[in-house]
Amino acid sequence: MLALALSVSAEAQSSRRAKAKKPAAASAPVAPAAEPAPPPAEPPPAPVAEVKPVPVGPQTVVFAAPRPGASPASAEALQEQLSRLLAAKPDVALVDLAAVFPPPAPASLAEADALFEEGKGLYDNLDPEAAAGKFLAAAEAYQRHPEALKPERLASTFLFLGASQLLNGDAKAAQRSFLQALSASPTTQPDSNLFGTDVQTAFTDMQQAFSRQPPGTLAIDSAPRGAKVTVDGKDVGLTPLPELTLHVGRHPVVVSRPGYQAAIAYPQVASGQRAELKPSLALLPEMATLQDTVARATSEQGFKASVLPPEVAALGERLGARYVVLAAVSEKKGHVGGEVQVWDVQTQGRLRGVRMDARSKKPGDSVEGAAERIHGFLVGGPLSAPPQAPLTATLVKKPWFWAAVVGGAAVVTGGVLYATQAGKGRSGGVISGFPGLGF
Repeated sequence: MLALALSVSAEAQSSRRAKAKKPAAASAPVAPAAEPAPPPAEPPPAPVAEVKPVPVGPQTVVFAAPRPGASPASAEALQEQLSRLLAAKPDVALVDLAAVFPPPAPASLAEADALFEEGKGLYDNLDPEAAAGKFLAAAEAYQRHPEALKPERLASTFLFLGASQLLNGDAKAAQRSFLQALSASPTTQPDSNLFGTDVQTAFTDMQQAFSRQPPGTLAIDSAPRGAKVTVDGKDVGLTPLPELTLHVGRHPVVVSRPGYQAAIAYPQVASGQRAELKPSLALLPEMATLQDTVARATSEQGFKASVLPPEVAALGERLGARYVVLAAVSEKKGHVGGEVQVWDVQTQGRLRGVRMDARSKKPGDSVEGAAERIHGFLVGGPLSAPPQAPLTATLVKKPWFWAAVVGGAAVVTGGVLYATQAGKGRSGGVISGFPGLGF
């Protein structure tokens, strides 16, 4: 036994020695260390969104009023066109009438929300008949306030109403409610955690029927024009809107304009049909007073005033405007024309002699030409001389003309008269004390 143990021990030692003497496998050559990768390039700066600069400085307000024989619609159109042309100038700030005449605060939907929650509680407690009554009352309450309406909330209300009616055994009423839900918000889908397969199947059937119906169109206008329009709680533009493509059903529409009472309607849009809506907006009392002031300021007497008329001063003060643009609109045999005056209520400087004639082919007689002259006055640039320019060129050669501008300076270059008066403290616009020169 001892000999056997010694023999085993000797073999184990011999085996370990043999393993130790086994030549090691040739190791693979070590690759040189790779150079560290350069740091990743910095990402390019995110593109800066182009932001249109908001004009700062003195504000301008534009009004147009019809003279006897001209229509209010012509005056409204001219006022809108002049306002649009001046608003396009980056250095002109127009008074925001929406800030002067803010809309009323949205109506509270607390009553409708409470009815909806009561209906959900009854639906969960398996009382579909009572739940349907609450959901119907909630839908009516939501629709009474379209200016604050959220289409998705109304759609959810009709969906729960249809589900309650279906569980109550009234399948026809449920179909009508499901269609109203889709009309309020076409993307509405029943939640499988809230509704059973019977409700989901019935809703899917009505969804397919709804999608097969061709849409209709709705044309919206207003008097006056330029009113903001919301349809189904979403802004869609300003009147006139000749054609809005809408899905079939009733749509809550709100037409609003600063200084006017908003008009609310629920036109029915039929498949493949064209519906029209043209509300006349009622003036708010304060805007009515303002328009009376504009009518007096644009009268012949107002335009002949030698000093700042009190009506113009009142307009500037009420609206926070330094520059008041007034257009008196005339209309003869269907041809619209007008005369424009601009007052600087701070310095009592005035631009006058700006006339517009739709029959004339001269660029200076167009609304665009008038807007350019107005713009020049507002920013203190050169003002094109009126048609009596040759007479102006003759006047500056007279000795008495130069005596009249002592303390100031007048220069005529290329048919454009620049007049300055020192010490007036006016930051913008050309001041002239020479009547008849058009500014």
